[in-house]
Amino acid sequence: MKRHIFPFVFVLASALLTNFFAQRVWAQASAPGSAAVAVLTAEDAKAVKAIKIANLDKDTYFKSGGFILDRYEERPAYVFNYSDGIQRKIYLYRVFTAADTKELGLLAIYQNGKTNEIKSFVIPGANADRKAWDLYIDDLKYVGEKEQGLMSALGFVISREMSVLLGGGAKTDDEGKPDAARKKEEYNFCFAPDAPVSLPDGTTKPIADVKAGDVVLGYDATTHTLIPTRVTGVQAHAPVAPATSIALVGVWMTPSEGLTAGRTVTAPTLLEATANHPVLTATGRKPLGEVQTGETLYRYEAGQLTAYQVVRRQENSRTTKTVYTLTTERGAFVVDGAVVLDK
Repeated sequence: MKRHIFPFVFVLASALLTNFFAQRVWAQASAPGSAAVAVLTAEDAKAVKAIKIANLDKDTYFKSGGFILDRYEERPAYVFNYSDGIQRKIYLYRVFTAADTKELGLLAIYQNGKTNEIKSFVIPGANADRKAWDLYIDDLKYVGEKEQGLMSALGFVISREMSVLLGGGAKTDDEGKPDAARKKEEYNFCFAPDAPVSLPDGTTKPIADVKAGDVVLGYDATTHTLIPTRVTGVQAHAPVAPATSIALVGVWMTPSEGLTAGRTVTAPTLLEATANHPVLTATGRKPLGEVQTGETLYRYEAGQLTAYQVVRRQENSRTTKTVYTLTTERGAFVVDGAVVLDK
């Protein structure tokens, strides 16, 4: 009898703790200036669970099947080294609708380091559909009971995050010291108001003037070509107090092939953005602040993509009072001639 009671009590306690955690998270999400909250349905939960993530350590933000997954507070994985020698990890993502960026819930992904098997749990928001909660509780019971170590790892993660929220949101590292590197600011993924966004007709428009529904020049990662894409959202952000301005970084670029017939190269070209905004490089997606001298970025030139080499970095390019970013149907657009990616 006791053997059956303990798993039930553990599942019940985990469900109650998760509900409390979800209420705190969604209370923050519903605060003025935060992202709008949508109702998670059972169908949504099933669709999110079915999403396959190619690289859990690198894929911290992407779109799939009508949803956006964004690593919770930009946390690295929680890692558990148990006495059985098997390493276990838990990854947390916030889930948004791709169409209107409304928040739906949390996705917790468990990975067994020995088998590499993945178990996904969609944690509903406090106002989610009852059937979505039923699915989550079923997963806790039937999936959690079969995978040794899963429930304790997931319970620890939720408890740890809950304690952070109850403590006012202060982030610390494993030694209890403030961890500024984990701080996430929404404006970390943006451009200055005057940043020129390329349009399909060859003209440009300041990013501050772009509206949802506009068609801009986008990038197709499958064919590696530039194509029109519709803007699904525009976000503007001001500094978070006590800051009074937002810093931009810059990279200076020249054509990788140097002088060619018909091209006159003058001064290098400057691309500016906040440090965390992702750009397209020869090795894939990368935050602009991590791009190094010698790396290759891509610019829209004479109707086609042209490889440009970074010749100089500028840590403090300038500051601005407001920054902007776009979300697009293709997940990429062109700013100041360079291919950049949605957050």
